[in-house]
Amino acid sequence: MTDLLEGLTHWHWLGLGFALLAIEVLGSVGFLLWTGIAAIEVGILLLLWPFGWQWQLLLFALQSLVTTWAWWRWQHKRDRSSRDAAAPINERMQGYLGRELVLLDDAVQGLSRVRLDDTVWTVRCQTPLKAGSRVRVVGTDSHILLVEPLP
Repeated sequence: MTDLLEGLTHWHWLGLGFALLAIEVLGSVGFLLWTGIAAIEVGILLLLWPFGWQWQLLLFALQSLVTTWAWWRWQHKRDRSSRDAAAPINERMQGYLGRELVLLDDAVQGLSRVRLDDTVWTVRCQTPLKAGSRVRVVGTDSHILLVEPLP
């Protein structure tokens, strides 16, 4: 086994790296991308400065961890940035804030309904209102829109 490890050359590492990248292209999960890049880095360093198989494996392990961690940090920072256009995609009700609507029914015990786009929504208001009253959406509570009357 040691003879096999002592025979590792830069071609083995480059081959492993490109094989991992090829598998990554087929799978496109991002799982093998950084280990493939780490293997290529070890192959290039081994081409420039020959060193023992122990250091090769250690460098590969460290490079895999470092490149994966660096990518994770970079992606995590991008995912949390405020300029992400897809951030509010699952916050449909937040997009309705400020919209002015007309009540379909009288507000009974503070609840009524409104038509918003192609859906009828339940609304909650603090004051008793008649059907046809104009209201503005000021908040949300689960699947209920919170409204206040317009003057």
